[in-house]
Amino acid sequence: LIAAAGADASRVCGVGLSVPGPVDWEAGRVVEPPIMPGWDRYPIRERLQDAYARHVGASLEGGPVPVLVDNDANLMALAEQQANHRDCCAFVLVKVSTGIGAGVVVDGHVYRGIDGGAGDIGHIRVHDRADALCMCGSYGCLAAVASGRALAKELSGAAGNAASGSDVRRLLAEGHPDAIRLAREAGRRVGEVLVTVVTLLNPGVLMLAGDLSGVPFMTGVRELLYQRAMPRTTANLQIVTSRLGDHAGLIGAATTVVDHLYSPERADARLAGILSPQSGRP
Repeated sequence: LIAAAGADASRVCGVGLSVPGPVDWEAGRVVEPPIMPGWDRYPIRERLQDAYARHVGASLEGGPVPVLVDNDANLMALAEQQANHRDCCAFVLVKVSTGIGAGVVVDGHVYRGIDGGAGDIGHIRVHDRADALCMCGSYGCLAAVASGRALAKELSGAAGNAASGSDVRRLLAEGHPDAIRLAREAGRRVGEVLVTVVTLLNPGVLMLAGDLSGVPFMTGVRELLYQRAMPRTTANLQIVTSRLGDHAGLIGAATTVVDHLYSPERADARLAGILSPQSGRP
């Protein structure tokens, strides 16, 4: 990426990485990611730090370049909240693509839970599909019946070779009737779970993102949410779709790196001369 951009590698001050799985934020490692087999607790941070050091051809004077790894829905939520809903103190983004996950931003900060598991709503069990096998190995998960992968499986016979959420998005764009019907049903499924999420968090904005986040899916979400949630809970709730689209995760990763570089702790360290100019350069 550095070479393709024609950038000066020695001026890179941080790396941000978005991954589709739960992340232990402090360790910078994914933890039991259902759709990333083989990556459980892999030392992603250290691998990228070493790769960067080899690329610049020398060890960095100020230590390894910071590498920040986070869940994709978290980074998407941060980017969208900062760019378009900065005045919203309780923001929820739900990404429905190959899997299903949510990012929560409270008072401008990502809420990750005790060990990075917050927002993993794709593995909440639904009440009537105990037969649906999920990639996590359990049965009846929301992702097993309402994700892009689940819809692609149902569409594979009727709509040719549909294998992923991106294939479902293509079929929706083409107006495929079965895809539209299934997307609306998936929206209802997700909406049923979001009733609890919205009741618990009382967000001002609920944003839908990912391959399925079009009109049919949103219609299904709205239908269940307004039907099942108390009017008080939804009175001030905006239900919207992503404005940053496929760039949201990238922007969120960059935002996280910038926030880290300009954090009060690092600013104090630079002023005290603990960090070298190389590692502290904006």
